[in-house]
Amino acid sequence: MKSIVILSFICLFVELSHGQVLEVIDVFPAPQSLSAQAQVPIIITFNQPVEASTIDENSFRVSGRWSGHMDGQFVISGNGTVVIFIPDRPFFYGEWISVRLNFDIEGSSTDPLTNGFGYNYWIKTLPASLNLTYDYEISMRMNGEPPIQCYGAYAGDINDDEFSDLTVVNEISGDIRVLLNDATGNYSDFTLFDMPDSSFPSTNQGSDFNHDGKIDIVIGSSGSDNVSVFMGNNVTLFDNEISYTADDGVTGLTVIDINGDGWCDIVTANRIGDNISFLTNDGTGSFSPPVNVDTGYTQEWAIASADLNGDGYTDLIVGAHGSDVIVTLLNDGTGSFVVTDAESINGHPWMITVGDVNGDGDVDVASANSSSNTVSILFGDGNGNLNLSDHYAVGNFPLAIDLGDIDGDGDLDFISSNHGGGNFTLWENNGSGIFIDPITYDAEQEGACTILHDRNNDGAMDITFIDEGADLVILYSNTLLLNANKETDLNDFFVHPNPVKDILRIENNSNSEVTSIKIYDLLGRLVLSVKEDFNQIDVSYLKSGVLFITIETEEGAVTKKIIKQ
Repeated sequence: MKSIVILSFICLFVELSHGQVLEVIDVFPAPQSLSAQAQVPIIITFNQPVEASTIDENSFRVSGRWSGHMDGQFVISGNGTVVIFIPDRPFFYGEWISVRLNFDIEGSSTDPLTNGFGYNYWIKTLPASLNLTYDYEISMRMNGEPPIQCYGAYAGDINDDEFSDLTVVNEISGDIRVLLNDATGNYSDFTLFDMPDSSFPSTNQGSDFNHDGKIDIVIGSSGSDNVSVFMGNNVTLFDNEISYTADDGVTGLTVIDINGDGWCDIVTANRIGDNISFLTNDGTGSFSPPVNVDTGYTQEWAIASADLNGDGYTDLIVGAHGSDVIVTLLNDGTGSFVVTDAESINGHPWMITVGDVNGDGDVDVASANSSSNTVSILFGDGNGNLNLSDHYAVGNFPLAIDLGDIDGDGDLDFISSNHGGGNFTLWENNGSGIFIDPITYDAEQEGACTILHDRNNDGAMDITFIDEGADLVILYSNTLLLNANKETDLNDFFVHPNPVKDILRIENNSNSEVTSIKIYDLLGRLVLSVKEDFNQIDVSYLKSGVLFITIETEEGAVTKKIIKQ
């Protein structure tokens, strides 16, 4: 059965002038791509020149799933039609990047970017193994403390030191416990933050709700209608819990910009309320009372968000536990969502996640199905519809799922957390969205959650497991493959001046010999190739604009963006 449900609320209506409507016509890196280097510039091309005064850190926001809000510099190029964002620091290897432009951006004719624009891509990981090495485990209980039931964790950089920390959410004790990374991939003693208004808190996600540059975290309570928000700060890490109401049994949540105003909103899936709730950001980091919507299916349990049809608006994907279906809801950009498709799977979806697993550029879905001991993979068609690819056997009672390029081969692998089986199941992507060669990692008692993150910033994806029966954080480390093509680090080369008018100088701080240098334009066309004299290059005769310089060495290559004046 398919039903149509339309949600309309708090739509900011913009009256257009008679001029050409401002639109995004191209982006770099490409949507859903997995090949972007950690500090590559983001390039947005518009159909007309933009008004430079409308481009700033509020109208053009960039963030990483774990690295948080990214500051940077803006460069206007291409006669005003191209905006380049240059990150101030590297993103984390293997993380999901969000780019959000709001409707305050105007074109030269003063027409706005109606309803904003957004998309996602991934930072590449380096070649590594799928057979990770056990390091050690951390007990999350205090001395003499009874079970606390660690359900999940968020791996965001809470203290802004550019390393992945862990915020562990605990259902029975009703709190979060923050483990700070010591800058080597290990963790210090935890700091505890109470959640007095919660009831079995579990589902969680990080964001920057008030635009202060600090990571905030939102947590849903599966035992009530409570949604808890912790605002980040520079002194104590987090302020006290702020509570909001959704509907009963918040088992899933996602953070999206519903209406293109540039402020992150919250959408929850409510298993007992049998609906989804929209909590809209008021532009200060506070949230409105919920708008509850029934998708037409039973027990909305899991939820994720991404742009399913390439229109620049973030859509919703909902797992209906009681109906055994995955539902898509397309966003028209104003805050109106229409149920578009519902694809049946072979069990109850407990958690879902999204990414492009088959390399076609469209968003796909992975679902952990608790009742059938499987993970379902559904391919997106780029129009908001899903098609079941296959079901993959995992351990007993899978209740969590995540995607990531664990072996650094340019595709997304998946790993499920199996509560009843007391283990975790990793399936390797063969490059086409077909998964092969499962590997099992054991928990001590109950598999609850898996975090894919690079703990020590070496480029290889590490894995952190959560065991909710034993209340353990279990750390596994990955190792770079020594015989793989080694990627030269961005920091090994200093290219200056940038912007450049005549002579471009290259300082090689690596131990690798440069073999060639190539310069490409925005369309990927080769405009200059250098076979010798790599220390300085005459670029005076090249056209002004954005260019990319690729420095090839015996051990790999590195690409940097330059501005030709």
